[in-house]
Formats: sequence, C-alpha cells, structure tokens
Amino acid sequence: MECYITYCVKGYFAFNSENELISEKLFQEDEIINKLAEINDKQIVTEELEIIDEVKSDYDEIIIESNKRSSDYNNDKVTIKTPNKAGNYLRSNYDKFGLDSDDISKIYRKFAIYKIKKESAGEDKHLIQAVNSIEEIDDAISKLTETIREWYALYFPEMDVVKNNETYIKLISQNKTKEEIIKTKPDAFPQDIIDLEEDINPIDLDIMNNYANSIFELQKSRKNIENYIDSKMESIAPNLRLLVGSTLGAKLISHAGGIKRLAIYPSSTVQIMGAEKALFRHLKSGDNPPKYGLIYQHPQVRGAKWWNRGKIARTLAGMISLAVRRDVFTKTFDKNAAEEFKNKSEQIEKDNPFPTKTTKKRKEEKSKSKNKNRKGKKKRNRR
Repeated sequence: MECYITYCVKGYFAFNSENELISEKLFQEDEIINKLAEINDKQIVTEELEIIDEVKSDYDEIIIESNKRSSDYNNDKVTIKTPNKAGNYLRSNYDKFGLDSDDISKIYRKFAIYKIKKESAGEDKHLIQAVNSIEEIDDAISKLTETIREWYALYFPEMDVVKNNETYIKLISQNKTKEEIIKTKPDAFPQDIIDLEEDINPIDLDIMNNYANSIFELQKSRKNIENYIDSKMESIAPNLRLLVGSTLGAKLISHAGGIKRLAIYPSSTVQIMGAEKALFRHLKSGDNPPKYGLIYQHPQVRGAKWWNRGKIARTLAGMISLAVRRDVFTKTFDKNAAEEFKNKSEQIEKDNPFPTKTTKKRKEEKSKSKNKNRKGKKKRNRR
C-alpha cells in the first residue's frame, strides 16, 4: 500500500491512495516562518519526521513531496516525487481541511520578505555593493580629473608635466597657488617658468581649488572602500583572496551575484565570467570562443605569452573553484594555493616556449574572420 505526504505553510499532511487524510502534523503559529526557512534550506523538520514515523508501519511505500533526496531520510520506504497526487489534491481543496487560501497567501508573502531580508543581510552582499561603488567612483574620478586638467591648464599649463592623476589632484587641493605647488615639488617643473605672479581672479582660483578638493575626497573614499573590501575578503573568502587578490576576488563574487553562487559554478564558467559578449558572439557567428574573462586581470594570466594564456586561465579557474568551495563549505585554509598556481603557470610557460602549428593556424583564421567582418561592415555601410 502507498501513502502520500505533502506540506503547506500550516504543516505536513499524509493521505492514502484514495486522497483520504490519514494524519497531519501542524506547525505552531509562531514557528511557521522558521519552519519554512528550514525546509527551504533542505532540512528535515520535526513534523516531517513525526508524520513519517506515524505512517511507516501501515504502508509499504511513502511518497513524499520534498526538495531533498530519498537517501536523506534513511528509510527504504521513502520515495521522492514532487509534486505528488496528494499535494495537488491538497492545494486544490484547502477549504476541505480548514485552510484559508488568503491566509496561506499572506504567510507565503511574509516568507518571501523574510528570504529577501536574509539574503540582503549576507556579508557578500555588502561586498558586492562596495565593488559596484568602486566602479562608480572610478568613472566619476576619471571624468572629473579630465575636466580639472583642462580647467587648471588655463592658470598653470606647466602642471601638465605631472602625469599621475592622484598626485595632480593632491597638489592642487593642498596648495592654493602655483607658487606653493612649485615649492612643494621643485624638481617636477621646468626652471624657466616665466610668470609666477598672481595672474588669475582669486574667485576663479578658489572654485578650482574647491573642485580639486571634491575629487581628492572621492579618491580618499575610494581608498577607504578598497581597504574595506580587503578586510571583507579576508573575512569571508580568505582562500580566494590569497589566490587572486582582494580586488579580483571581489569582482568575481560580484559578477556571480554572491559567494555561494560562485562556489557552485563549474570552473569552465568561472574561466569566462566577464566575457559574455564574446561568448554570445561565438554562439551567434561562429567566432573563436573566449578563453578568459575577468581572470585575465590576474598578473600570471595577463603576463603570460599569448599562446599559453588559455592554459593558464583554465588552471586558474579550476583553482578558483576549489578555493571558493573551501571558503563556503569546508571553511579550511590552504596557504600554499597561490604558490602552487604560480608554479603551475611557470611550468606551462616552460613546457610551451613556442606556439604550436595549431595555435598559429587558429590565430591566422581568427585574423581572417575579423578582416571578413570588417569588409562586410564596410559594404553594408556603403549601401
């Protein structure tokens, strides 16, 4: 004989093969959300165990609606089938069992809000926002610095010799006039600057200094967020931080949408994360598939010979997957991971000092396909 076990927000229900209710184990009102959270996390709750124990002596097979595996129940009679016929019957006839559809909908809404709050409270969510903030600040600083360089050149064109943007902004924000700037870094400027007299309206100079101060504050904010990301990575992903560094590790977590999602990605996905456009182009037009995405920013990949980058990127992606899984699941720390990857990449470079014929041929085919695409675009533009 078979029996069917299903559940809703109120508790667990057992039915026989004729859809007759044979047992029920209801949740306490103040524990409903917690029970649903445990079920969502693939845990076997007390009420589920109780109802199985109650029916197992009278039935040969127990068919359960569940998000778990049969082996999790440690019972030979248990079979998983989602949905099963009792579940469909219960959801279609809530009123027969004293259940209010509106009340059930309200509880599901509360549980959805609970899940959102729980997920947003994760440390990796703060990390993702910090990474996004860094990117926004970088864009803003780049545009604002370009503007201040053009503007300040009207007053002190010789400042163009200062190529580092951070130094440029710091000099302007901390020194009111060109004379003060020259005294601060006398070796940086030519000796034959013609006019050191005040040749600008003080109001214009104040505005430029204030503008530079705003950019300088943004630069300080960026450094603070960068330090925050480093400490956060050390806390939640020490293995990944050691292997690829705080910045790249945080970008990978951000791109995946969370550290748990990154942990369950296969290494082949990790390898091309960030190169989605190239992947879609490959699927659409048959161009060569991308060999790396964000992980190209790792110095061992970026600094490798072009014919070895794919091999090194594949090795790194595999080690990233292992590192993240240690951080999420086993909570162990491998202090030798970075050194191991360095040795592996050096060995790849040593074993492949020259490109193979196949590699050269692929590169030639790639350049030919690019030329064809360019010619095709030119023809379409002429039309």
